[in-house]
Amino acid sequence: MSSFSEAALEKKLSELSNSQQSVQTLSLWLIHHRKHAGPIVSVWHRELRKATEEKKSLKRTFQQIQEEEDDDYPGSYSPQDPSAGPLLTEELIKALQDLENAASGDATVRQKIASLPQEVQDVSLLEKITDKEAAERLSKTVDEACLLLAEYNGRLAAELEDRRQLARMLVEYTQNQKDVLSEKEKKLEEYKQKLARVTQVRKELKSHIQSLPDLSLLPNVTGGLAPLPSAGDLFSTD
Repeated sequence: MSSFSEAALEKKLSELSNSQQSVQTLSLWLIHHRKHAGPIVSVWHRELRKATEEKKSLKRTFQQIQEEEDDDYPGSYSPQDPSAGPLLTEELIKALQDLENAASGDATVRQKIASLPQEVQDVSLLEKITDKEAAERLSKTVDEACLLLAEYNGRLAAELEDRRQLARMLVEYTQNQKDVLSEKEKKLEEYKQKLARVTQVRKELKSHIQSLPDLSLLPNVTGGLAPLPSAGDLFSTD
């Protein structure tokens, strides 16, 4: 059983879920360390206040983002916008990384469980205990085994919930990518049509240019003729 420290309690509180197994595991751990009741209550209240403030802060932040315009936050997005993919991708990566340290991969704890004596698992062996001292030693071992298994089962239950959440995120991510793909396909088709129209204009313009006369090939109609009289010459009284 892990020793008590405020840091250890903070970690356990941060990992606490609303599942019965998670609550039971933490309860057993607190009972085991009940002589540290003072620090336990202090940490519990501190973490409770922190969680309350974090929830308020997140709510205020989300409301602010909703109220801001895109030109103030060019990188922002709405949860319904297909461009919300970057945050979802980041959350998905973090969820996958967190599972790298999942309970099912904890070889150390699994080895401890595998090494538990048979006496803690087989009630029929209790008949072999003939003195109180041996019974008390076994009782202590059974308590430690119970706490070890309860804590590990709690971690496994939390991992199961994490994997369910990951599965939901994967479904959401896949749908998000489908939405993005559909939007990009529409854009591609739109620009294909623009390209077709511009190409047609180019073709027609080239044909039109070729049909126009080349003025440089026309004869010089003023060659050899006298110049026209000026206005002064026309109205001269001489």
